[in-house]
Amino acid sequence: MQVEWEVTLKCNYRCVYCTNLDPSLTPVEDHAVLRSFIRSLGEQYPGVEVFVFGGEPFIHPHIGYIIECFNEFGIPFVIQTNFSRKSVKVMKTITQPFMIQVSIHPTEVKLKTLEQLFKTPANIRIIDVMYSGKPALEYYFKVKELAPDTAVYLTPVTDFGDGVSNVALLEYNLLKRNPTYQKFIQFEHIQRLGQDRSDLWIDPDFTPRGKPCLYNGKYFLYGPNLELYNCCYRTKHDGICNHDKCFLM
Repeated sequence: MQVEWEVTLKCNYRCVYCTNLDPSLTPVEDHAVLRSFIRSLGEQYPGVEVFVFGGEPFIHPHIGYIIECFNEFGIPFVIQTNFSRKSVKVMKTITQPFMIQVSIHPTEVKLKTLEQLFKTPANIRIIDVMYSGKPALEYYFKVKELAPDTAVYLTPVTDFGDGVSNVALLEYNLLKRNPTYQKFIQFEHIQRLGQDRSDLWIDPDFTPRGKPCLYNGKYFLYGPNLELYNCCYRTKHDGICNHDKCFLM
């Protein structure tokens, strides 16, 4: 089971391959409403870790209070962050414990900035370096150097027709199959329908449209407005996929 909450869709990055941003959805800021909602997550999905993301969660003006509520109710959670300077500055003000999953976007952060960011003590579980072209390799090795005790993965960007990331995906798959690179790089490895996810994203013959949803009854997405969706496109379906590609692929 996968439970996700987009606390805000605002972000200080503008990655060309990102399709998540939707400024029309306003994040909830009322403390009483937030507290009640988080408590209900623990009641509906006991023991399930909630994946908190966005946008950039640390842009939410009440992310500290959100973390406080998760801890109060004993709900396991992890926060996906771009680990930008702005986010790190907010992290330093939060006294409650929390775990993060870092997504490094080479198109948005300068290589020399990484060292400054990783000087900040943080409880990091996984670091994904988003492969958006060959320069991302330098970022990958730098992150490995800066966080030697943390799992670091080279992760493909998605292709949803932006005309940019498709090339990066092709490059990523070539690297992934290269025996030399396999000795030095830990590639993201997620399989769906017997294929690596990155292959499905660029396979012109594959589409989930019209097929039973792979995550029906297993995937629950809450938007910034706290509305529940059963599709990663912030839509609802009757068990049959309505899209040509899937974020979760």
